[in-house]
Amino acid sequence: MNEQNRFKEALNEIPVPSKELDAILSDAFKKEKKHVKFSYKKMAKYIATAGLISICTVSSAYVSPAFANFVTQIPIIGQAFDYFILQEDYYQAYEEISTDIGLAEKSNGIEINIQKAFYDGNTVTLSYVLRTEKDLGSFPTFENLPTNISGGGYEGEYVDGIGYVGMMTLSMRNNSQDKVNIDWNPQAILSEGHIIEGDWHFGFSLNKLEGKHIAIHEHLSQDGVSVELIDAVKTDVNLTINYLQDVDPSIHEKWLAVEAELSAIDNLGNKYKVPYNGGTGTKGGDSSEDITWNATIHGLNPEATTITFYPFANVSNSQIDHKRIDFDPITIELN
Repeated sequence: MNEQNRFKEALNEIPVPSKELDAILSDAFKKEKKHVKFSYKKMAKYIATAGLISICTVSSAYVSPAFANFVTQIPIIGQAFDYFILQEDYYQAYEEISTDIGLAEKSNGIEINIQKAFYDGNTVTLSYVLRTEKDLGSFPTFENLPTNISGGGYEGEYVDGIGYVGMMTLSMRNNSQDKVNIDWNPQAILSEGHIIEGDWHFGFSLNKLEGKHIAIHEHLSQDGVSVELIDAVKTDVNLTINYLQDVDPSIHEKWLAVEAELSAIDNLGNKYKVPYNGGTGTKGGDSSEDITWNATIHGLNPEATTITFYPFANVSNSQIDHKRIDFDPITIELN
């Protein structure tokens, strides 16, 4: 009991920004968030099913003075990163290195606002908010991505009172340079079978951030499918990796589609999803399923010194008729 009393007294002495915390909690109850699943839009020259990625919810266990102070910073960028709330290190690093874009275009009752972006020499990552009074369903997609982009995808969620907030990641592997010019005319927004045409146009430039290039060139092969990790680029906020899948033509005697993916674990035990930004058909490939992929880990722990990738491939004819191929892990140095 004495230990409990001393613990309670210590807790009571901790200063808590009550006004800010009360406002945050009140706002959280008033604005119910609709967490949704969304699909990455693959820009590969092949036919396959888009993978689904779920959004995590925020637990009340995280409400603390430090957490409250962090949350109060979010309106600085219009709450576009509300769904990255559990990745505080990622948010703060993104805020430090990204460029303010602040471009907004409204057409046909829908406003698209591009807020921040950065370019690591391999990919362009930008945050955006889509505002409208129309019900666009779970998560709307765009008819086209910016020009001169070899592949890309986007993720996000709907937040009441704000709109659809998201992050777009664009592969620049085939057009890497010190400065990129982004020209984007979405033309139309696709929403659960509906097409909403509009006249939006965005143009801006980004200088390449300093990042570390990591050569890998590790090759694995099993059951007629080969995976090669080519190289990666590491910045303060992410790790972008290029890899390819090579498929023996005999695979098509039984299977229609092949899709190689990655998961990863760093030396500290942190687990990461490695969602791809898109892929393109490999030139001169023996199979229509020979594809070069670009994928990004967001929120890489800055203290990690190595990371181990676990490649796997799904071969399928349908969602029912399929099998998984697991390859040996590959570990790379980050420092």
